[in-house]
Amino acid sequence: MNKNILLVLGSPNAADGTLGPIALSRLQVCQQLYSEQPQKIGLTGGFGPHFNTSPRPHAFYLKEALVEAGIPSSAIIALIESSHSVEDATLSKWLIDEYKPDRITIVTSDFHVERARIIFDAVYAPFSKFTFVAASSDSIEPSLIMPLIQHEKVAIQDLRDHGVRF
Repeated sequence: MNKNILLVLGSPNAADGTLGPIALSRLQVCQQLYSEQPQKIGLTGGFGPHFNTSPRPHAFYLKEALVEAGIPSSAIIALIESSHSVEDATLSKWLIDEYKPDRITIVTSDFHVERARIIFDAVYAPFSKFTFVAASSDSIEPSLIMPLIQHEKVAIQDLRDHGVRF
């Protein structure tokens, strides 16, 4: 295994833990990247009324799905119980100190990449060895994706106006 880390950002799941289409698309990208080059994997997602009201953290369900898909559980080094994008960044910061990666590849959705980049760049400065890989949201139902795209626009403007608060 190389010294790179894949960091898959969380997204909504059902109350019973069933992963939604956004999470599944991000995991598909993670699986592809891992199959091309095995590396350590961190998964984010805890609890929150807007994305996970199940009894287990979202990252637990992500790990279950990856292991079912054939990724060794030993490759998954972190389940980070974050509640939002800023916590995705702040609560995963220890990965740099612990593993000293050459690169962190952040896997998120195409509509979320810009905001994730702003947040991670602010939280991790001066560490700048990030690659962002976008999972496509093209196949996700418009009624599900359009409110998220609108949320991203508002959140990005807030970051531009007020900076990243952590």
